[in-house]
Amino acid sequence: MGNRTTPPAAAEAQPTASLADAAGTSSRSDTSIAEVLGFLGRRYSVGPKYLADPAPSADELRNAAALGLRAPDHHELRPFRFVRVSDAGRDRLAALFAADAARRGQSAAEIERARERAYNGPALLAVVARVHEDVDDVPAHEQWITVGGAVMNFLNALHLMGYGAKVLSGASVRSPDIASEFCQAGEQLVAWIVAGTPTRASHPRSPDQPGTILTDW
Repeated sequence: MGNRTTPPAAAEAQPTASLADAAGTSSRSDTSIAEVLGFLGRRYSVGPKYLADPAPSADELRNAAALGLRAPDHHELRPFRFVRVSDAGRDRLAALFAADAARRGQSAAEIERARERAYNGPALLAVVARVHEDVDDVPAHEQWITVGGAVMNFLNALHLMGYGAKVLSGASVRSPDIASEFCQAGEQLVAWIVAGTPTRASHPRSPDQPGTILTDW
């Protein structure tokens, strides 16, 4: 059985347009803001071992992707996109993972573990980036900030809907054969996102120390 956490009422999942409209028309509530901030502050990565059905629905994933568009994005280059791996696509991805592990000289057991990773999580998405090198006033590092911001917004949206998720990478994202299945010309496979209903409460690996990351000048 899953353990989806009920988000604050102010953060319930609903179409993105409705969220934007509500933000512009509702009166500010310090209590609800504190609740939402507190809930976001309890977002930690949840690995596939602790994710179960139900997965986020197609509409929920679409809403999460739409919130990715709120990342800072100079000139609206949109240097990111998300690709959901369908249930039917898992078998094909498993074969790609296994072939890549074999190409790298992995053992039979390691090849089988690579194959099994294609079935990680009730939902599996690829994160694809397109960093434009020919836009002088938007250097590559700014575009990578946008990619990271979009991924974080995506994860926060899933968290607010009560789901757990984790970003994974590894050798698979560096495989040209795997990348070619997800990327168009000029794009790069960056990471995978696994998502589902958490089966246990998430927790930090170490205490937060906000004072070390915010200073005065």
